[in-house]
Amino acid sequence: MLSAQSHLEYGGSTLHSMVFLERRMRVHVVRRDRLVFDSSFAPPTRVASPFVHLFAQLSGTFIAAGAPPRTGPCAYLLAETEFDRVVRGALTFRSFGARCTIVEARVPFVEVRRPVGLSHGPIDLPDDVWAAYRALADAGSEAALYTLIDRLGAGDILSRGLTATIIQAEPERFQRVWAVLRPLYQDLATSASLKQISALAGLSLRQLGRDLHDLTRTFGLFGAGFRDAMRVLRLRAAVLLLSAPDGAPGDVARLVGYGSLDAMGRAFRDARLPAPSIVQEAVRFRGP
Repeated sequence: MLSAQSHLEYGGSTLHSMVFLERRMRVHVVRRDRLVFDSSFAPPTRVASPFVHLFAQLSGTFIAAGAPPRTGPCAYLLAETEFDRVVRGALTFRSFGARCTIVEARVPFVEVRRPVGLSHGPIDLPDDVWAAYRALADAGSEAALYTLIDRLGAGDILSRGLTATIIQAEPERFQRVWAVLRPLYQDLATSASLKQISALAGLSLRQLGRDLHDLTRTFGLFGAGFRDAMRVLRLRAAVLLLSAPDGAPGDVARLVGYGSLDAMGRAFRDARLPAPSIVQEAVRFRGP
């Protein structure tokens, strides 16, 4: 298992994130203060995969299209086309709050034991599962994650014994590359070039390309490869930060590595997203 965390304060908002990468699952623990996630503006990945997203909101507000708002804790099993690869006609949702804590787990479809999709509404979770979610959000440790996955299995939300498949010690080549990628994640440096990463890792561009390709495929990162994963991550960071109450599109563009507002606008068009100013008006946090 590989892990990293980041912290950013921008435009009157705070974003704290921790990621756990494992070969059969990817888990994000996120605290978003005064930021809005709207899945209708989620940049799509280019590769379909048989995964489901268990989206648990511990605090804040969750609004599914056509449904009344719900205040956390609440949890949903989202189809890939409702979260990672939103397609035309898919149900969408919005998640926000002055203090909003999310634990999102991407797991194989075959490991899920409940109906999948926003149309099924929230899923009921036992008290001990919610306690495990809170412990993970507080501690951010692998041990807390194992406990949560085990309790989700005992509660018949996921299949039992999923933690037994976790590989704790990854090969040296993955650890070497991840040692370079971890601080990039910490700084949300989604614009780092392969040349920069190869110099930091002490690898040739050819060897780095092979290792990053294997890392991306092995751990199910966004997109069809490392460059595509960085493209998606940069777009997602930009859309999220555009919701900051005191942010400006030009500042967001520079912060996430586009260099200019025009460059970010072109990236949004290529991803079939509205212009940054339109996205900002739609998602800007307007709560207390």
